[in-house]
Amino acid sequence: MSQQAYSLPQRSPLYQAPPFDYKAFSKVSVFCRVDEAAIRAALPAQFELRGDVIEFFIMDVPAGGSLGSYAEGGIVVPMSYQGRPGGHVLYEIVTNDDSMAVGREVWGYPKKMGEVAWDASETAVKAKLSRRGTSLIEIDFKADGPAFEKPALHPRFQTRIIPSPESAAVETQIIENSLGQSETIRHALGTAEIKIGGNANDPFSDFEIREIVGAEMIVANFVLAFGKIVG
Repeated sequence: MSQQAYSLPQRSPLYQAPPFDYKAFSKVSVFCRVDEAAIRAALPAQFELRGDVIEFFIMDVPAGGSLGSYAEGGIVVPMSYQGRPGGHVLYEIVTNDDSMAVGREVWGYPKKMGEVAWDASETAVKAKLSRRGTSLIEIDFKADGPAFEKPALHPRFQTRIIPSPESAAVETQIIENSLGQSETIRHALGTAEIKIGGNANDPFSDFEIREIVGAEMIVANFVLAFGKIVG
């Protein structure tokens, strides 16, 4: 090998080092008010809860740089770390292995493999996120909806868990990550119907929706670069 591999396998690494240049990804989000106690129960102890409005999202990535095309979805909650506001991705399901591995190993995103069904036009999206036969998020979005106040969910703060090879002990790092060179191509507010499912392994349904605050669809470019160890 002419240089040290960034990831395993060393002879044929699963993924390259960041940055990853995302082009024209599409994302539909529904912002919902839920029980604060449910968020606190799931939020890592290092973070402070900062509200009861969380984001359920599903996105389609046709071009993620060297990561190629894939789709994903999950839940983002508002929090703060040492007084700094941001968002924590609590659960995340993705459709390819290199995106799953780089997200977990570099930034601490809680990615698992699953499935996404995505059907979109310029004014509507029907999307479904599932894993191992269990539906987790179903969104039926239609453009032309009212404006609403979104919680601040950036930068992301994640807990990167590094398991010990000698025992059940772990090392935990807090990783801060921001999106760079973000460029919005299209943005539409709208209305949405949403269904949340889950099971013990993927407890999305712990969050009973009390109110749909708002919904949006975006198409955008961004660059996913290195993060920073902050704790």
